[in-house]
Amino acid sequence: MLLLWRVLQFYGRFFLSFTAIGHSVRSLLWKALEADFTGQTWLVTGASGGIGKAVALAAAHAGARVIIAGRSAEKLEAVVREAGPDLDITAETADLSLMREVATLVDRLAGQKIDVLVNNVGVLLNRHSLTDEGHETSFATNILGHYLLTEKLLEAGSLGPGSAVINMSSGGMHNAPLVLEPMNAMTPERFNGVAAYAMHKRAMAVLTDHWQAQHGELRFYLTHPGWVDTDGVKTSLPTFRKLLKWVLRDADQGADTALWLAARRPEPKPETVWFDRAARPAHAFKRTRASKHAPVDLVAFLDGATRKRR
Repeated sequence: MLLLWRVLQFYGRFFLSFTAIGHSVRSLLWKALEADFTGQTWLVTGASGGIGKAVALAAAHAGARVIIAGRSAEKLEAVVREAGPDLDITAETADLSLMREVATLVDRLAGQKIDVLVNNVGVLLNRHSLTDEGHETSFATNILGHYLLTEKLLEAGSLGPGSAVINMSSGGMHNAPLVLEPMNAMTPERFNGVAAYAMHKRAMAVLTDHWQAQHGELRFYLTHPGWVDTDGVKTSLPTFRKLLKWVLRDADQGADTALWLAARRPEPKPETVWFDRAARPAHAFKRTRASKHAPVDLVAFLDGATRKRR
């Protein structure tokens, strides 16, 4: 009964806001985003489709040089072909669930300043699996890889004063507090894909605030795209999509706030998720505030995981 109540509470609270209905209503008050990213270099992960692709194409149209990263060379090259010769988009193939490939990607980017990093890649898996480095696959993809990529770019000086890091979140984070070991379920019996995804997104919220506190000369943002009709939703949440397809956002709507943040660079705010061009509370329910872990515990946990398997 408690689970049913939480499901009803969640969907009742966010249905109008997170769907295309909320975007359509709020956007009536927005001015057109006339962004100019000329001279900037962007790195967008998970850009072979969906929100990442929409961000990459829009940034390139606004003058940015965009590097798109993902594991499928074929899909990435399809995006490059779609962009055509007039847009500056290049592809870097890397499986971001594997820490060795994340490290190699950073090595290949050595010497390049990244003006905007969009940590977008994410998966919601219905079946348990481990990477060949010994991490649960969604944990490695959704949080560990982002952590290592961002840390190594900071260490290399590729991210520096004036850079912005935009971390893609999800409404699912409103269902989870910060936890550590349960994020990386090592056995099928302990794995729940939806719960894992929520935990990873909550961890990303905490990590965003940590990075901002440590690197005040940069801008770190957590953004929520709303409920978007992506390929991931089609495969991982078929019932959800079947019921709500008529009101799900498209990829461009999902990408809007990330692009707005990169263009406007508002002052970061702690415990905030940027949604539909405004700062919203990172906690919607009291239960997600209850955690025995501090941000330094999360960093130590992730640092230990990356060092162990690299």
